[in-house]
Amino acid sequence: MYRRNGLSDGTSINSVTSEASSSSESLDGPCVDYAKSYDAVVFDVLKVTPEEFASQITLMDAPVFKAIQPEELASCGWNGKEKHSLAPNVVAFTRRFNQVSFWLVREILTAQTLKIRAEILSHFVKIAKKLLELNNLHSLVSVVSALQSAPIFRLSKTWALISRKDKATFEKLNYLTSKEENYTRMREYIRSLKMVPCIPYLGS
Repeated sequence: MYRRNGLSDGTSINSVTSEASSSSESLDGPCVDYAKSYDAVVFDVLKVTPEEFASQITLMDAPVFKAIQPEELASCGWNGKEKHSLAPNVVAFTRRFNQVSFWLVREILTAQTLKIRAEILSHFVKIAKKLLELNNLHSLVSVVSALQSAPIFRLSKTWALISRKDKATFEKLNYLTSKEENYTRMREYIRSLKMVPCIPYLGS
């Protein structure tokens, strides 16, 4: 579910070195840099509310999702070599998924202290909750997937500082978005929405 391609510009991520042993702190596989194309302007994610983040992410996702044409889905063209011509809007939608995931991982791993890292992680859990409230399942899965990814999930000392409430929220979101039995729980959730608008998760 978590996609790791695409981001590398030579800026190393080393803020987790004080948190874990070399085996537990290293990225899963070759070192991946999540900072490509990231704006150099100083930006503090903690100064923007989870509600505002979720709203802005959804406003960015919506037009990309609405641009997808029925034939792109019917052909499953996004799985082939000609995906950019057969399903360009699905490809763009997938790119949005990756952008959110990479942004989240970068913000957490580049935190200057353990305390700030834990605060940022908690902030993203709250953002995920707000995304669910907005029925943006696409970015909800992106956030949950990133929090489950090896670079983040291995930060045991960071997770230890997360409140019980945020941990419980994350577990509920993880349960809802689980890919068990072909995303049965998420499918049931979408059915329960009936005619309420939502941005679905199209799968990896």
